[in-house]
Amino acid sequence: MSMIRIKMWGTDLDTLNHFTNSILKIIEQLGIEKRGPVTLPTKIIRIPSMRTLGKRGTKIYETYQMKIYRRFIDVANDERFFKSYFINMQIPSRGFRISLKILK
Repeated sequence: MSMIRIKMWGTDLDTLNHFTNSILKIIEQLGIEKRGPVTLPTKIIRIPSMRTLGKRGTKIYETYQMKIYRRFIDVANDERFFKSYFINMQIPSRGFRISLKILK
């Protein structure tokens, strides 16, 4: 049976965990085969910027960073899950992305 990989990533860890737990709850209610959730390494994006010139012309830098948290779940390709729940699911709009991929 083919599997579908649900890959999620976002900047807010609480939102990502809440969304992952809601998917897992529905999968357990329907009794669908699953693998995961698998936690991928956190991606950290760092942006250095020059704040000001200090005394005697020395450069002072500040570093801003953004963390991107990632998870994926492999779910058996079952129509009940996608028709009943996944189409009507409310996905958080800000700082959250989701993708689906069919695995053979």
